[in-house]
Amino acid sequence: MKNLSVFILSLFILSCNSQEKDADKIIKKAIEFHGGTTYNTLEVDYDFRDKGYSLLHQNGKFIYKRIFRDSLENQIEDVLNNEGFYRKINGVKADLNPKDSAAYANSVNSVHYFATLPYGIDGEAVISEKLSNTVIKGQEYYTIQITFQQEGGGTDFEDKFVYWFNTENYSLDYMAYSYHTEGGGVRFREAYNARKIKGVIFQDYNNYEADKDATLSNLPEKYEAGQLKLLSKIELQFNTEN
Repeated sequence: MKNLSVFILSLFILSCNSQEKDADKIIKKAIEFHGGTTYNTLEVDYDFRDKGYSLLHQNGKFIYKRIFRDSLENQIEDVLNNEGFYRKINGVKADLNPKDSAAYANSVNSVHYFATLPYGIDGEAVISEKLSNTVIKGQEYYTIQITFQQEGGGTDFEDKFVYWFNTENYSLDYMAYSYHTEGGGVRFREAYNARKIKGVIFQDYNNYEADKDATLSNLPEKYEAGQLKLLSKIELQFNTEN
């Protein structure tokens, strides 16, 4: 009986390892389709919801910026890089408390993270798993679930993501995620307006809201049944396209 239990456990571990390897292969092909190595030296500016954003990748180093004016017409410049985060108000570095600094850094990182998907979902703290393929609007999709290790997974390591990649070309057409900040929630996003900017494919998204207890992998069914509420549109505006 003991030997049988060990055998079953071994099969389970092998199955998990196989699913993770399959997921990793799909993620790598998706990243290659959307931009590949171009992400490593990408420099791009865009606007999102009345704020200006700039992104610079230099082979492992990064600088993410957000520039806007507050209600008092002060110019705010938020900068997140490998060293950490800081804010300038009218060109002068502000003295922030840890809570505010973390909140602003997370906000800047979140916008750039979603803008450059699927770049970054192969990080060291990522736990990837291939789920059963899904058919959405007649098209078959690879279904990949992403969770994070606590160590190295950032402040939002408990968040969970599911990505649907087109089985024909590996494009990221749909995604869903659950989050726990500010009361938590569940979102489902439908990509549209894919265009190539400086060698990388950027997309806009219809952003749908789902019940907090919804299972992410079941959201495509609810989406096709019209059971999700359109919450907002995630639209990036670029000055340069090529």
